[in-house]
Formats: sequence, C-alpha cells, structure tokens
Amino acid sequence: MLLEGSNLLFNLLVILITMAIHQFWIESKPNSPFVKNYAILFTSALAIFLCMSFSIVEEDGIKFDLRRVPLWLGTIYGGPLIGILLSLETMLIRFFQGGIGGIISLFSTPLLLAIALLVRPYYFRLRTLNKVMVAAIINILISIFILISVSMAKNTLVDIKFFTSYLMTNFFGIIFVSLSFEAIRKNYLFRMKIYHSAKLDLIGHLAAAVNHEIKNPLTTVRGMIHLLKDDPSLPNEKKESFFQIAMEEIDKIDRIVSDYLTFARPYPNKIEMLPIGQVLSESISIVKPLADQASVKIEIKEISHCTIPGDHSKFVQALVNILKNSIDALPNGGSIEIKAVIMNNLCSIHILDNGVGMSSEIISRLGEPYFTMTSNGTGLGMMVVFKIIESMKGKISINSELGTGTEVILSLPSS
Repeated sequence: MLLEGSNLLFNLLVILITMAIHQFWIESKPNSPFVKNYAILFTSALAIFLCMSFSIVEEDGIKFDLRRVPLWLGTIYGGPLIGILLSLETMLIRFFQGGIGGIISLFSTPLLLAIALLVRPYYFRLRTLNKVMVAAIINILISIFILISVSMAKNTLVDIKFFTSYLMTNFFGIIFVSLSFEAIRKNYLFRMKIYHSAKLDLIGHLAAAVNHEIKNPLTTVRGMIHLLKDDPSLPNEKKESFFQIAMEEIDKIDRIVSDYLTFARPYPNKIEMLPIGQVLSESISIVKPLADQASVKIEIKEISHCTIPGDHSKFVQALVNILKNSIDALPNGGSIEIKAVIMNNLCSIHILDNGVGMSSEIISRLGEPYFTMTSNGTGLGMMVVFKIIESMKGKISINSELGTGTEVILSLPSS
C-alpha cells in the first residue's frame, strides 16, 4: 500500500477551496434562506466528490482519502438532513468505485454520521480548541475502525508504516481544516456583529435626527393654527399666508418621512428594464418648474440607447434628488448638462452643473446622515441616492471644483 502525498495534499487543497467558496457564497447572499441552509451541502458534496476522485488506492481496491473531513463539517454545521444527503453521496460513489472498501464504507459512513449527530447538540457549546480535539478524536477512531475492518477483510495486518501515516494524515488534516473553518466562521460572525452594531447606531442617530427635523415644522404648523384660532378677525390675505406656510411645512415633513423610509426599508424586488432616455426625461420634467424658478437651464447633450435593471420609482427619485442638488448649487442661475453613454457594459450617466462646486472634504461627507449644504435641506437626499444606486449594484463618482461646478457620474450595469 503506497501513500501518495500529492493526492492527500490535493484533498486538503480541495477542502480549503470549497470552504472559501462556501464563505463567499454566504456573504454574497446574506439574506437568502436557500444559500444559508444549503450552501454547505453543495460545497461539502463537491469536496467529497473530488476527494474520492483522487483517493489513495491500494492494489486490492481499498481507497483512502479525506472524504470524512467535509462529511463531518457538513453534518455538524448543516444539520441532520445535510449529513444524511452527504452520507448517501459518499456511499453511492464508493459503491460505484467497487472493491471491498465499498462494503466497509456502508458501515463506517453511517457510524460517523450517527456520532456527528449525537455530538452536534453539544458541539457548539465548546470552545474552539475543544471543538477541534473532539473532531480529531472522533475521526481518528473512525480511521482505526476502517483500518481494522481492512485487516479483517484481507485477513492480514495493515502495514504499521501505512497505519501510522494514515492516522497522522487524518489527524492533522481534520485539525487543520477545523481550525481554518472555525477561524473563518468566527471572523464572519465578528464582522456581522460590528455591522449590526453600526446599523443600530445609525438607526438611533437617524431616529433622533428625524425627530428633530420633524419637530421644527410641527412647531411652525402648531403656531399657525394657534394664530388662526386666537384671532378670527385676521385678514384673508394673512390667513392665506399662514395656510401656505403650514402646507409647506407639512410637505417638508412628508419629504423627510419618505426619504427616511427609502433608506430604512430593504430595496424592493420590483425590478424592471428601464430605458435611460425615458427615465431621464421623466426626472427632468419633475424638476423643471423648480429649475425655471431658479433660472436654470437643463440640457440633454447625449443619450445612448441603453437599459438598466431597477425599480422605476426609486431610480427616478435618485435622479430627481441629484438634479435638485445641482439646482441648489446654482443660486444665480446657470446650466445643467446631462449625457448617458455605454462603456464596458456599463451605462454611465453624467450630470454636470456650473455651480458653486464643493471641496474634497465636503465630497467625502456626501451620503452621511443629515449632512446638508442648504438651509432648507433635510440631509437625507444624497443618503437616499447612495442607497438606491448601491442597491442597483451601481457606483457613484463625484468630481467637483470650488467656483467651477460639479459632475456626478452614475455607473450602472447595462442589460
């Protein structure tokens, strides 16, 4: 019996790569129940298949490999169903490979599955070192069981050199892989804890800021109502003026709540194909009255024929927010130029104004909660823009120079 070190190293490499794939899959789809429940099934099944395809083969058809490492991890971290499916895969592959080892596998694989399921309820209460030692001891015992079964089946003792080498390979293999898996898992859980903690802090900050922003217009509305109530003899012109102020303040509250909800709610699943030209025209028509009032000319310079996947109303909202900011940056009037071009399967939308511009310090703060450069702004507009574009798997670039103007570039995947 010859122990081929290259195949065992390949087994270890396969297990580590599938572990990395599993982690990447989990992190790329954190909200998918399917990925959360079954990613470990597919990655462990792939690892078992490749390990068994590159086994250490004895002349009599006895095969040795590290298949039990992904079987163990899949059962422990995936649960009974995953463990049963992986065990069936292992026995099925071994059956088709033939040889006396297939019969031994019919006993050793269910034995490992049963032990893993018995240990599992207590496994996660253990510290990392204890987890690793439990995994190593159980796998060594299963390895000894297999070697004894081989000796009984062949009616001869297994070579002591191979016996020792095989046990050590499995022992250090399970330790190395278990430590790696635990390190990756702990790192991920730690990062998720930091993420959720930061999110809670942000929500708390937003709630306090929304409370502050809403109280101001509510106080104004309350004051208008009291004035109207306490002095019924007010002239109609004065009453109209108070009503107008109250309506403006209510509209401001509505904008604040809408922007807050857009940021707080998950991005909707209502995805459709959006023609860029049509969406830009609609957005411009929404802000045109505001632009005309501010003596700002909005001009479309170039529009390439491209469509992007996204939520229509949300994307229009993002464009409108950007255009409003450009108009606000032109207190004495000016122009806004818009163009959309396709580059490297990306639809790039350029919105350029010749307004007051921004410093690099201000650009770095754009998208922060309640950071605003205008006296009547809520500070939620650009935060909402960043949220929407990020949800569409796009990027925002901002180039600006004080006294010259600002260019906002939206890069979105084109369909």
